[in-house]
Amino acid sequence: MAQALLISTLVTIAGLIVTVVMGVQATPAHVANHIIIALVTVVVGLFSQSMTMFFFIGTGKELKEKSEQDANVVQQTKAFKSRVFPAAMWAMTAIMVTFITGGGVGSGKTPVWLHDALTAVSVWMFVRAYWIQIRAMNENATLMEKYLRSDES
Repeated sequence: MAQALLISTLVTIAGLIVTVVMGVQATPAHVANHIIIALVTVVVGLFSQSMTMFFFIGTGKELKEKSEQDANVVQQTKAFKSRVFPAAMWAMTAIMVTFITGGGVGSGKTPVWLHDALTAVSVWMFVRAYWIQIRAMNENATLMEKYLRSDES
């Protein structure tokens, strides 16, 4: 599951890059393609980050139960969430605001430079979230192997 979530974040980053290229090259006749790719990218991005948060909620709960509320495990699961959740929320916020301002550009109410700047912020926030999440997921996997693997024996 962790790999699928990380891949969906990478797909979002790739989608953002493709959307940027399509936006730069878009003629009035091809703006719809830019919008469709942007919409799909936003949906995948929101899914990837919200599901990553649920992943840490679920695995944290299970780890706490299996470790019998071991103080070290409880502290580590809280540490994962305190790193991952803000990064995920900032990434989701950035991509939503970028998409909304794109609509403003289309209606002529938002300057293009603002949408472009927010696009750069969105890409950065997703790259940052990916970096934080991959490290937290690796640490989480170590805990899961220690406390949850014994169930399979």
